[in-house]
Amino acid sequence: MILIAVAVSLTGCQEEKTAKEIIRPVRYETVTKAGSKRSLTFSGVSKSGTQAKLSFRVSGTLTSVRVKVGDKVKKGSLIATIDASDAQLQLEQAQVSLENSRITMETALSNLNRIRNLYENNNVSLSDYESAKTNHSSAKAAYDADKRSVDLQKRALSYYRLTSPMDGIVTVVDADPNENVSTGEMIAELNAGDELEVEVGIPESYISKIHSGADVAVTFPSFGDETFEGVISEVAFAANPETSTFPVTVKLKNPSENIRPGMPAEVQFQLNTAAANGAEGSGGAPVDILIVPVHAVAEDQAG
Repeated sequence: MILIAVAVSLTGCQEEKTAKEIIRPVRYETVTKAGSKRSLTFSGVSKSGTQAKLSFRVSGTLTSVRVKVGDKVKKGSLIATIDASDAQLQLEQAQVSLENSRITMETALSNLNRIRNLYENNNVSLSDYESAKTNHSSAKAAYDADKRSVDLQKRALSYYRLTSPMDGIVTVVDADPNENVSTGEMIAELNAGDELEVEVGIPESYISKIHSGADVAVTFPSFGDETFEGVISEVAFAANPETSTFPVTVKLKNPSENIRPGMPAEVQFQLNTAAANGAEGSGGAPVDILIVPVHAVAEDQAG
């Protein structure tokens, strides 16, 4: 009888242990609200606020290139020259023609004065006097035409000298002496002005949220965590076909003298993403959105 009681007692203990509830750990996180303003960062490249690609208005053979990359030039400084032998010859011919027409005009004027005196003394006929006036008018018209031709040849001769249109720094030289260059072909590129800009490519899904005049924050990897203030100055209407992004230009408000064109940059935009995500209240006004972890969102039979 004692053994039976002990067996019953042990069986009851085992059933009690089996019925005990097992508590499992649960991951949880507080759901929070986020404002409709979201910060997004896009990569860009710095550039000078004023850039000029210099080229000749005529074609020919380069006789000299007077600058190299990094040179500081003043307005009017000589950049390069083209062989101007033919243009110089045309100018000399025009000057000879001008001199001949000048002599002809002066001779016609002298003859007109002589005929006028004779006509006033009734020593020549009216037709002689009118003929002298016509000859003088024709000679003067020829002289004026030759004078304009000389001016045009002088202007054309100046096209064979490429000069700097402003003060700046030469960033690109893309030609060497003895090369044949065409009209409009870039010889050198000049960066000028104290203003610096950053050009950023924005995807089409965000371009509608970016507007001119908005403030942005700009950082340069080479300067660590230093932040520069910027303002959006231009927003392109069409996408760049090479990158399929929309170019946006940001002007730096407080540029450092150490920033140079061509440096990579990161531009932080404050965008209203609530409307882009469909989170709008009454009247189309953006509202706060709830932020939850991605793994907390699942699907059921209804989607």
